[in-house]
Amino acid sequence: MSTFSFETLLNASGGQSFSTPTAFESARLWTDTRTLQAGDFFLPLSGENFDGHDYLQTAFTNGAIGAFVQIEKAKDHPEWQQFPNLITVPDPLEAYLAVARHHRETINPLVIAVTGSSGKTTTKEMLYAAIAPLKTTVKTEKNFNNEVGVCQTLLALEPGTEVLIVEMGMRGLRQISILSEAARPDIALIMNIGPAHIGMLGSLENIARAKLEIAEGLNPELGLLILHGDSPHLSELAPTLWSGRTDYFSLNEAQDIQPYPINGVTGVQFTYAGVPVELPVPGNHMVANALGVLKAGQAAGFSLPDLARGLAGFVPEKGRWERTPLPGYDNAWIINDAYNANPDSAKASIQAFLSSANREQRHILVLGGMKELGDFTRNYHETLGLWLAGQPRIDALFTVGEEARWIAEAAQNAPFPVRYAETLDHLIQQLAHGSIPLEDAVIYLKGSRAYRLDEIPAALSPLKTSSETAVSP
Repeated sequence: MSTFSFETLLNASGGQSFSTPTAFESARLWTDTRTLQAGDFFLPLSGENFDGHDYLQTAFTNGAIGAFVQIEKAKDHPEWQQFPNLITVPDPLEAYLAVARHHRETINPLVIAVTGSSGKTTTKEMLYAAIAPLKTTVKTEKNFNNEVGVCQTLLALEPGTEVLIVEMGMRGLRQISILSEAARPDIALIMNIGPAHIGMLGSLENIARAKLEIAEGLNPELGLLILHGDSPHLSELAPTLWSGRTDYFSLNEAQDIQPYPINGVTGVQFTYAGVPVELPVPGNHMVANALGVLKAGQAAGFSLPDLARGLAGFVPEKGRWERTPLPGYDNAWIINDAYNANPDSAKASIQAFLSSANREQRHILVLGGMKELGDFTRNYHETLGLWLAGQPRIDALFTVGEEARWIAEAAQNAPFPVRYAETLDHLIQQLAHGSIPLEDAVIYLKGSRAYRLDEIPAALSPLKTSSETAVSP
């Protein structure tokens, strides 16, 4: 983590000195008193249920060398002047963003920003796999894609960093614009537009507008905006919001898309501009992600063969197409893709699962409800259920959660068993002790994180063991 002098923090934030400054050459900018170390500079963040200013005394007790404080709160607390190196600012979060932007400009890497309704984190990881072997590269960790996460990513830059890959998420309008202004990307990549967060934004057009805010931090003359040409509303809206350079990628640009076995799992291979590309994960949606990566990588000056070699080593993050054996069951596998879900990502991923699973194994779907769909919730869940009922390679469907009841009801006429559970515990019991054998099966998990489907693998094995023990003579 980079360190800063008092003068740098003062000037970069545009704040004012509130208490006696003492000389220090460098300090980390830190937001959590639980992990704050002696010599750190404290920045108090606030949320709906907490205010970091309440921990100011704790920060200094733990050895903080200084702190940002909100200017109006400082006026109400003249006793804070006992603490050294206080800087008053209108908003500590804005100060955090300002210091992060200053640091990004000081290190000056080539910055690639990624957003989209689904696939952001996967695409970010693909970009890293493709580029990191070629240049010194930093990326957003996990899915830390909000204001705090982007600040942490920017502040992690060290001298010599050549490429920065930043993931940007949002829940409403004017959020990605803040992130883009802080990161100042050279290349901005929008993967797709789908109904994630439609409950808050009301329409796909508004979602597209929110995602296109990623262009607001681009250099108007040198920046490049890359869009998924097959995604709704982007092509129509982009020219009204961005007048700089624009490029597109489309699934039609991939030739000879076909599955292939790799290390015991099914991946996908295709050809792009005459260059063969192999991915260790299946599905056309993964091909689309890779095409966006190839476009961005080329724009950054890398060759297609080099990028393709990197993509072959892509490894999904935990909870995203994570394939593991299910202990206690013969020839049984779990594909944990339950980090999150929305209607588009769920359908695309299920299609990939059904097309890639071993034909000699049972295909069992376990789906949780999908959150943040607002007034569209029932329609999207019923539409998914009707679509599932017509899929020929499903052997059983299990659903859990309030919203998923509509999936199960819409799929009731399917030629395979459909089960609904109100709770995760109920679902686990249905899986472990129901009439659908889990041996020789591949179980695919998809749903919003609120339903904790990733806990299923660990929960099933003890139940299998206890069941066998109970019937032993």
